[in-house]
Amino acid sequence: MLEDTKIKNNPIDLLLDREPFILDESEKKKLFNEAIFESFSYHIENNELFRNYCNNQGFRLGSNQIQLIDYPYLPVNIFKKKKLYSVSNEKINAILSSSATSGKPSMIGIDSVTSKRQTIASAKVMSHYLGDRRRPFLIFDEDPLVSNSNKISARSAATRGFLILASEPKYLLSNQNDQLSLNIDEFQKLIQYHDNREQEICIFGFTYVLYHHVIKEMIKEDIQLKLPKNSKIAHIGGWKKLESEKVTKKQFVSDASRVFGVLKENIFDFYGFTEQMGLLYVSVGDGPKTVSTYSEIIIRDFQTLDPVEDGKEGLIQILTPLPHSYPGISVLTE
Repeated sequence: MLEDTKIKNNPIDLLLDREPFILDESEKKKLFNEAIFESFSYHIENNELFRNYCNNQGFRLGSNQIQLIDYPYLPVNIFKKKKLYSVSNEKINAILSSSATSGKPSMIGIDSVTSKRQTIASAKVMSHYLGDRRRPFLIFDEDPLVSNSNKISARSAATRGFLILASEPKYLLSNQNDQLSLNIDEFQKLIQYHDNREQEICIFGFTYVLYHHVIKEMIKEDIQLKLPKNSKIAHIGGWKKLESEKVTKKQFVSDASRVFGVLKENIFDFYGFTEQMGLLYVSVGDGPKTVSTYSEIIIRDFQTLDPVEDGKEGLIQILTPLPHSYPGISVLTE
């Protein structure tokens, strides 16, 4: 009974118990500061390398009144070089590897506590935007169960987390001679099938794959559909490939809205990264990304690393109390 009370009153669990976007600024500040202090205390006590790093930064834990800008941060690249576990090897259930579009990938060890927290946080954010009722997912990618492509494994792992909201997932792209293609007739029949049943669906895919292999081809063939009412489009992944083709976010949303016949506010761009898996940042239409209850962001000057004013560009420091098996609780991205 005492153990249950201890878990229930843990500041990190109390934070996770709240919905992702309902707290006002003062409520979030109080809950988040208590949770991040709890997380730093845990990792400093259980991770010698992290403890030494904090000491070398001149950081000392005093009370939970510490300002967020005063917490030290790890450069994201450290996870490519060091195995930073705050639990014993026996408690590591899985190793997450970043996509590593350039260079060596980060290797992140996950225990059951971290996995549970990640699942709760991501599920709450996804449900906020896509709804908490399961619906058919039409996935614009090749089926990982029948694919021979080496490239599909990373995409499949990222897709898997979203399928908790799927009543039935269906993969719609096939791979022929290492080229992805869509059977448009099959797709149209599926749309009609769900529309006849007044069943809203979710179109899901990686940003580049969805645009390059589906939206672009539909525009070329002058195909315009109308998805069932309240259907959503969710896409994930980076923008580098599309930006190299001069496709802006505004154009992506406009084209997707037109060919699928959905409102722009039903198109959602999800972003997350391996070093802090479970945190999702979402933009609606071509709007900016939002920060949930479960993390805080500080923008730091490119040269001095001092915090900058709102509206200024810089490196992104992300703080979150979620990681338990490794100290990815304050990370400075590239």
